[in-house]
Amino acid sequence: MFTALLQEVRIWPVAWRRRFRLYWLHGEKGNLVFAGALAVPFLALGLIVYIAYGERLRVEPAQFEAAERQASAERKRATDLECLAENVYFEARGEPIDGQYAVAEVTLNRARSKYFPHSVCGVVHEAHWDPIRKRYVAHFSWTELGPMYPQDTAAWKQAMAVATAAYDDTHQAVVPGALFYHATDIRPSWAKTKRAVGTIGNHVFYR
Repeated sequence: MFTALLQEVRIWPVAWRRRFRLYWLHGEKGNLVFAGALAVPFLALGLIVYIAYGERLRVEPAQFEAAERQASAERKRATDLECLAENVYFEARGEPIDGQYAVAEVTLNRARSKYFPHSVCGVVHEAHWDPIRKRYVAHFSWTELGPMYPQDTAAWKQAMAVATAAYDDTHQAVVPGALFYHATDIRPSWAKTKRAVGTIGNHVFYR
């Protein structure tokens, strides 16, 4: 019995090849229909594979681009928060908590203003040419002192918490619209042209 089955398996491909050849040579309509019917599943399978693969080609670039945009946004947020927290730390770490929020707000307000750089780090490290001193003068004086790195202390953790809350707009503004401030022990000439919005700690804030 096993020998007979083996023989049948060997003969089957040969028989089918001969049958298809006869269908082709003699052009029997019924047989051609039968052959066409056999081809339909293969064509359908090929179509399914083509559609699935084509859809994958369309979906994967879209997913990749979305992931890239998200990663870029996360990198920007991390950089912004670092610069903002540094400004809060070096400008106001000894100030009351509202004074720290006020410094963060001024920094963010400037980044949103058309008169200042449109990034947090650009605002923090902005400098302008001073014709009297004949050198570039930083808007935030600590940035003129060379590379400075905050110590990993409670003051830095608080500065980062303040920066995050201000950046995410989860804290009520304490100096709405403020773009400028100076220490209470000085009176810069530009202050005469601005409107004061409040004094917090050792800083006076202006619009």
